[in-house]
Amino acid sequence: MQAGAALDGRYRLIEQLGAGGFGQVWKAHDPKVDRLVAVKILTGDGGRDVARFAREASVAGGLSHPNIVTVHDFGSSVHDGQPLAYMVMELLDGEPLSAKLASGRLTLPEVLRIAVCVGDALQAAHDAGLVHRDIKPSNVMVLPDTAKVVDFGITKGSDVRHDITATGVLIGTPAYMAPECFSGDFEFRSDLYSLGCVLFEMVVGRRPFDGTSWHLVHQHLHEQPARLRSLRQDVPPELDDLVARLLAKDPAHRPSCGQEVADILEGIGEQNLGAESPIRGRDLTSEVTLSQDEAAFGAIIPLRRTARRTCPECAALLVAKHGPGGCRSCDGSGQIRESHTMRVRFPAGVRDGQQTRMKGLGAPGIHGGEPGDLFVTVHVQS
Repeated sequence: MQAGAALDGRYRLIEQLGAGGFGQVWKAHDPKVDRLVAVKILTGDGGRDVARFAREASVAGGLSHPNIVTVHDFGSSVHDGQPLAYMVMELLDGEPLSAKLASGRLTLPEVLRIAVCVGDALQAAHDAGLVHRDIKPSNVMVLPDTAKVVDFGITKGSDVRHDITATGVLIGTPAYMAPECFSGDFEFRSDLYSLGCVLFEMVVGRRPFDGTSWHLVHQHLHEQPARLRSLRQDVPPELDDLVARLLAKDPAHRPSCGQEVADILEGIGEQNLGAESPIRGRDLTSEVTLSQDEAAFGAIIPLRRTARRTCPECAALLVAKHGPGGCRSCDGSGQIRESHTMRVRFPAGVRDGQQTRMKGLGAPGIHGGEPGDLFVTVHVQS
């Protein structure tokens, strides 16, 4: 492929952004809707590669979340007599986390910001019954004010069509794989173990285990990683404890879900980083149903938004010290839920399934940080 080519007669290729064993990624222009996009082109051959590529497009395209890359289109074409498959995604103004880590460890505010985004993305995927199976730095894109999870090509779900593995084939990246995955047993908390590996690397600048080949597998199965505070003294004890829980060998000893991880991380930021470290509020998601007239001509619709913040009376982060019902401000969970209704204007011409971004209407920032954004998925009544 060359710059200037029109893929499938539509997507005008502008410049190549990257390449790998799968093929190429290009910056392109879609004249049909006049927007810049990223086009991932599969140039290899083999049924398994095409199956994985199609699976990635199908899974990511069905997930609507601000911390998961948006897929616009998927198709096949012929170029110079050779068949190829392609996927069209949103063009992200950022860089892979792996590129940032090439310069060493990150600041703690940045670590927390990125990890919260990944936790939220995993919660959305898990709510849809999907296990990502390959959370690693190269599959996390870091943008100026958020981070997004990409590459759902080896995702597994409850539907057998989600599974494209073959007997005897190791699926995932061993440096970030949970112990149970080496025997082919993937579950939601396997993704959380991988997030723990990524968190460890962001904090200290290296992976929890650095063996080679089967030595690396043995480390994940049998060896305990170092504690964060033994490698970096400014790490809050609560973050040290959380990463230790995420890297537990037994899935039952890990946090229960991505939402729990994100909530704990937010609490760590609130209580340990101080006013000198503003933290941007989390992006929130919501849904709204419009009539056909409202969608066609525009409307102002009341929308209820719910956000959480750490209870000021509960100092503990992993377990609220008052216990259930013992706190005057919360139910003992350590979190206070706040809801309010606002009036939101939807422009004329919105389509069924379209996601609208409401800038600054997400969760409030911490320590003077900017508020997050609200992403509203529109449903149009038939």
